[in-house]
Amino acid sequence: MATSALATPHATVAASTLFSAALGHLNIRLPLRHDETHCGTLVDADGNMVCVVDIHGERPDAEVRDIAELLMLAINVHAGFMPEVTNG
Repeated sequence: MATSALATPHATVAASTLFSAALGHLNIRLPLRHDETHCGTLVDADGNMVCVVDIHGERPDAEVRDIAELLMLAINVHAGFMPEVTNG
């Protein structure tokens, strides 16, 4: 992490900007999304896999989906992407 955008303090730059820059440095383009065809898989805006929740299948799919979506929400919101609001 020493070469990342988070390695040096930038008091005047928003944390979300630094976070997004650090992920960009790792070739991860935001926002992340949950790949519904592969339960628990988070992919970036280009469709590249970022991480897999419960790779060994030890948890029920519903729980894996909830964990993946909570992680996705936390990462996206921290980076400045607000969740989409749906009616109903």
